[in-house]
Amino acid sequence: MADNVEAIAATFRLLDSDTYEQALESIHDEFVMETPSELASEPDVYRGPAGVRRWWESFLEAMESVRLEVKDVHTIDDDTALVEFVIKARGRTTGIETEQRAVGLATAREGKVVGLEFFTDLDRARAAAGLPPG
Repeated sequence: MADNVEAIAATFRLLDSDTYEQALESIHDEFVMETPSELASEPDVYRGPAGVRRWWESFLEAMESVRLEVKDVHTIDDDTALVEFVIKARGRTTGIETEQRAVGLATAREGKVVGLEFFTDLDRARAAAGLPPG
């Protein structure tokens, strides 16, 4: 796995309510992430490490804990990977546990994640990356 793809995988593994601050060190200043309405109750665009912090803080306002569990990493090239993951969360006031599967199309530069798009399934993510259905 190339250094940039390794950085993507390592960053995703740190995206958890207890360790997300550590993941911010792997987020490029030019980072851009958009959360689509299919996967987010409040779609938005997040930029740089401060944007990722804002994304996590919005989660933690409503959730007692949030864990992102990486299921698989598919290398596309030296700088790009598809990451299949599950977000598991427990509501702060209700205690209700939820789980949502998604796929991230991530790019990295200089060992830091610079872009992230979310998709509801692997085929949509593959299509966005210019790949045939898997």
